Amino acid sequence: MADLSQDQEETRAKIQKTAMIWGVIVGGVLGLLALWILSGQGGAVRFGGAIVAGLVAGFLVFRASFKSGAKSAQCEKCGAAFSRTRTDHVETLISSTPKDEREEQPDQSVKVTTWTEDKFDVVDTYACAKCADITTKTYQTTRKRDEETVVHPAASAKGAQSGKGPAAEDGKSDAGKAENAKGRKGSSR
Repeated sequence: MADLSQDQEETRAKIQKTAMIWGVIVGGVLGLLALWILSGQGGAVRFGGAIVAGLVAGFLVFRASFKSGAKSAQCEKCGAAFSRTRTDHVETLISSTPKDEREEQPDQSVKVTTWTEDKFDVVDTYACAKCADITTKTYQTTRKRDEETVVHPAASAKGAQSGKGPAAEDGKSDAGKAENAKGRKGSSR
């Protein structure tokens, strides 16, 4: 691939770096999993099997990721490798919808999560470095924002809202309760 331009070489290096990172992550995880699975075996079999499993998995993931990235960077019109790059990304807000989710807790309290869901039209523009072909990709995406979670206690929230709290039951206001509490301090009850 000596005939690649500087831009194409940068794109190839970026794709290779991403594929390498995924290969190392997956290879490491599967190597550790193999080490755990082979824990009943001898040391050489255990560590040798883990290394082989990690290397094979890492290589296969690297190869698949690199091929996928290279295919997406190839121009559909002229077939030039690593020449297609994203030149523009435009998001247009379509709608904002308030949403909520209520979940009853074991202690009869209610956990309420509220958020706003934004829906966007997205237009990505791609250009080929070789033939200057411009293609666009249009899709929709949604995102959450302003997420907030509040837990409403069961007894106090229902009692205060219905007017059947302790103050409403005995007919005393907060001032009357405070005066009653002062009187109890001195008593021996």
